[in-house]
Amino acid sequence: MGWINTLFTNRSEKEHINKLVIIAHYEHIIDQEDILLLKQEIGYISLENKMVEVDKIRKNLPKTARERFNLVFFLVNSLMANGALSDRKEGIVARLLQVLDLSKEKAKELTSFLKLNIRNGLSMEDSFSRLGYLLEPSVYA
Repeated sequence: MGWINTLFTNRSEKEHINKLVIIAHYEHIIDQEDILLLKQEIGYISLENKMVEVDKIRKNLPKTARERFNLVFFLVNSLMANGALSDRKEGIVARLLQVLDLSKEKAKELTSFLKLNIRNGLSMEDSFSRLGYLLEPSVYA
């Protein structure tokens, strides 16, 4: 019965991650090796017949900072093994976050700090209160 729960748990996050992967692959931000690694770790990546719909897919990505943060938290947490995130996986996450219109620097910073927060046992809510500002649009831009 546990596998059925796993199948439906975090379904929307997995669908959004799939959308990020489709867009990142289309924009040549990630390569086939990165996609294979994500398939192994997350188990739900499908690029079939999606490349023509990239603009439509982009419009359906999470909009608010909290929704985006939920997605990033789920992604980092899913890729961590025994409290660690390899440099390669951290790089993949940072590149995927660029699809959410984050600069490379902000994406790397968010991934790095989020990895530490998860390792130290902080909840998604606590992490959002500390790092959510990284996903807010810049007031000075």
